[in-house]
Amino acid sequence: MLPASHRPVLTKADGARRYRAGEFGNASPSWDTPEALCEHGRAVGSDYGRYHLRNARIAGGDSYYDLSWIDAFILWHSQADPSAWYVSAMAPHERTLLQGEVQRLPGGLYLYYSTVPAPMRQALRSARSASGIIALEILRGALCPNSQDWLGVLLDRYPDHVVEFSAFSVEWGTLSGFNTVIWEVRSY
Repeated sequence: MLPASHRPVLTKADGARRYRAGEFGNASPSWDTPEALCEHGRAVGSDYGRYHLRNARIAGGDSYYDLSWIDAFILWHSQADPSAWYVSAMAPHERTLLQGEVQRLPGGLYLYYSTVPAPMRQALRSARSASGIIALEILRGALCPNSQDWLGVLLDRYPDHVVEFSAFSVEWGTLSGFNTVIWEVRSY
C-alpha cells in the first residue's frame, strides 16, 4: 500500500486539502477559515498585501484575485458554503519567470507554460507547450536548484499526475530557499 502522501490525487477537494497541509512543498501562505484570515489581517494591518479567495472543491470554479484581507473576509463570508473556500496570499506575479503545468509522459516531459506576469488562469490564455529536452531546459532556466529537485520528487512520487507551478525571480512562499510554488498535483 502506498503511503498516504503518495496516493493519487483524484479530486479537487483532496488536492486542496493536501496542498494546504504542505504535502506538495512550497506553497502560498494560506488560511482555512475566515476567522483565521481575520486574525492574520488584524495582526498585520491593512498594508500586508493582497489575497486570493479560492474554491477548494470545484476544479475551474470561481476564484477572486487581488483582494485586501478585509474584502477577502467579507466575500468569503458571503459564499453559500464558506467551508468550500480558502484564502491564499497573492503571489508576486510581477516577478513571474515561468508558470504552467508539467507532467511526465511516456515520451518524456510535457510542459504547458506561460511567462506572462499574471495569475495562472490569465497567463495560460497565451500558453505555449514544449516537450522532452526543450521542456527540461525551460524548467532549468526558471526554477532554482531546490525547486528543480522538488519538482523531480513530485513527478516521481505522483506518476501520471500534472504538477501546476509558478516560478518567480525571487524566493517566495512558505519555505525558504525556493522560488517556485506548487499550486496543485492532480490526476483529475
